[in-house]
Formats: sequence, structure tokens, C-alpha cells
Amino acid sequence: MGARGPKKGQYSMRPMPKGAPAPVRGGTRYKSGAPDRPKHLGKAARKVWDRTVKEMDAAGALAVADRDVLAVYCVAVADLEALSAEIERDGLMIDIPTFDRNGRPTGATNRKPHPGLKWRADLMNKVRQYAETLGLTPAARSRAGAAPEAAPTAATNKVIALRDRIAALRADD
Repeated sequence: MGARGPKKGQYSMRPMPKGAPAPVRGGTRYKSGAPDRPKHLGKAARKVWDRTVKEMDAAGALAVADRDVLAVYCVAVADLEALSAEIERDGLMIDIPTFDRNGRPTGATNRKPHPGLKWRADLMNKVRQYAETLGLTPAARSRAGAAPEAAPTAATNKVIALRDRIAALRADD
């Protein structure tokens, strides 16, 4: 019976090769800002691009190098929107004509789930994965340390102002 655990020296640090650049603390730096919109995007994908880039650029979470991943995300979201509209139009269940053993229609139909439901589930997973990659989900933002909008203050929120006034009145008693 062999010894348990990793082999000796398996996890030891290896020296950097000669001429290799020193690692950058915090990862590689890319040029920040909104990338140019690709010309191959369809009309629906362009709309998704415009609204996503606007929001990400305002948050300062966009780099020019994100162009290709963002384009794939926009195409997937546009496809998901189109497929969802088609399923909404056709319904969740569709009628499929039945045929006899010779391939002739019998005149009867079977109700089956819309075939686009499986495609939509796949597209939803793809959109979720790309959104996670771009940092568009709440979990991805919290891992990246992106802060949400500033907390409301008494000047911007009437409920907080009222709470502060009540606390001040109680303190006077």
C-alpha cells in the first residue's frame, strides 16, 4: 500500500522562465471603454448591444477586449427573445399530425410540447454563462467587488428622513 497524499514536491513553486514578464498584481490590464459594435450583428442583437454597453460603460466595467464575448452574449439574448416570442405565439403545446404505417395522414393529431422549449432552455443556459463571464449577474458583481448603487440617504429618501426625525424626537425625551 502506498503513502497517502500528494507526491513530494508536487506543489512546490517553480521558478519563472528567463525573460518571462513579471506577473501583474490584480491581473492583466486592458484598455477600458466601450468597444466598437461588430457589423455582423442583426437588428435585435444591435439593440441588446446598445443597452448592455450603455449600462456596462456607465458602471466602468467594460474593456475594449470584451467585444467578442459581448457580441456572442448579444446574439444569444436576441435569439432567446425571438424564440420566446415564437413560443408565446404558438403556445407551449402544439398539434402534431399522425400518420399511418404507410406514411398517409390519419386526420388525427397528438398534442406535444413545443420543440422550441428545449432550445430555449439551452439558450437560457448560454445567456446565463455569458452574463456570468461579463459580470452581469449579481453573483459575478459581488465576486468582482463591484459595489451597487450608493445607499439612499435622508436627503434622497423620505422614509429615512422621517426615521431620523422620529429618532431625534425620542432622544429629546
